[in-house]
Amino acid sequence: MQAEILALKKYLLLIPVIAASWGCSPVLQKIRTFADSAQYHAGFYLYDPATRKVLAEHQADKYFTPASNTKILTLYAAKRVLPDPLPAFYYARDSLAAYLWPTGYPGFLNPVLPNTPNYPLLAAADSLVLSVAGFTAPRFGPGWAWDDYNSSYSPERSAYPIYGNLATFFLDTLSHELTVAPAFLRDSITLAEGEKFTVQRQEGSNRFTVTLGACNDCERQRPYRLTHAMLARLYHDTLHVPVHIDTVARPATARLITGLPQDSVFKVMMQESDNFLAEQLLLQVAGALKDSLDTSLAIDSLQHFLNALLPDSVIWVDGSGLSRYNMITPRSVVMLWDELLRMFGQERLMNILSVGGVAGTIENWYAEEQPYIYGKTGTLRHNHDLSGLLITQSGRLLLFAYMNNHYPSGSTPVKENMEQVLHKIYEKY
Repeated sequence: MQAEILALKKYLLLIPVIAASWGCSPVLQKIRTFADSAQYHAGFYLYDPATRKVLAEHQADKYFTPASNTKILTLYAAKRVLPDPLPAFYYARDSLAAYLWPTGYPGFLNPVLPNTPNYPLLAAADSLVLSVAGFTAPRFGPGWAWDDYNSSYSPERSAYPIYGNLATFFLDTLSHELTVAPAFLRDSITLAEGEKFTVQRQEGSNRFTVTLGACNDCERQRPYRLTHAMLARLYHDTLHVPVHIDTVARPATARLITGLPQDSVFKVMMQESDNFLAEQLLLQVAGALKDSLDTSLAIDSLQHFLNALLPDSVIWVDGSGLSRYNMITPRSVVMLWDELLRMFGQERLMNILSVGGVAGTIENWYAEEQPYIYGKTGTLRHNHDLSGLLITQSGRLLLFAYMNNHYPSGSTPVKENMEQVLHKIYEKY
């Protein structure tokens, strides 16, 4: 009799799980069928944080390339470690000069962020010394594509970012006049005529070839090569004071100067998938933890926290997701969202994420009268992922990760299938 009662209890406990599985079977079938027909790998995980139940999963324990979903890890690291507002630099002065020590702060005169509060202080100096002591990170991350050096999504990592580490070239189609910022780069340009407006930098220098031709969007941004000489020139040209680069150690008396509030930077990083902000924020985390600006130090310091928090260990090498060396499982992505939900609170977290049909990288996808997808995309060639918060038609909050790797065709059919799957979940729950 006792055995029969135990068997009945086990059966009753299984009923909700079986019901959830049956209820999601059309969704899972659609995920599997599409991935099989398109010859690629898909992973999916759907979770209810209120009941702590898994509602659906497909290959959720398998590793995928997260692309810019890696920025979720960076958001976790920055929120866990950095103060609010963000640290801008350390500052001291004597009778000869003002001295700065870096934090990797990405907000100084960055055109995609609010106005920097630090310009007047630096411009008031008679002379400025930028110490690069403590900056040990390579300019590119491990596994980055070398030929991305000319792309606006791949600026160099640096101790003292300025203008987002990008030069801007604008062609006036009526006057055929070219405008360059910073203006002194005009002397480093070779002009050519062609069918399309293009800007190509030499890989190892700040020499640019600009082809004047037809364009619809007539602005081009290109990373500059941040040598010490280039760094000094950029700051001198901007602040109009003598600038010197040094390696003097930071004294204990140097005071910390703060920059922008966290969320003003987090929001651009997450909504626009800004690689530069992600890389610099992770450098800032390293500086706060180890007093050395090296991304690998930040990752090593936080890895054991993540391994304790997530169901599967994370292979994590950069801040932005530009590297294909990063790997994570869909269920670990979702559990990370669960932790971020606890750290930020729902309203604050939703405010910094891309919103389906409204803002960010999913502005043209997942539209509904009331937005229902708040999340982060991740895209590399032949890989597209989306994860985050899903608010169902009934108002229920769910967490999900939908990862698609190694599809041989373009991303549009994959995104269309994802939209159909997530909308079914929106309607069902």
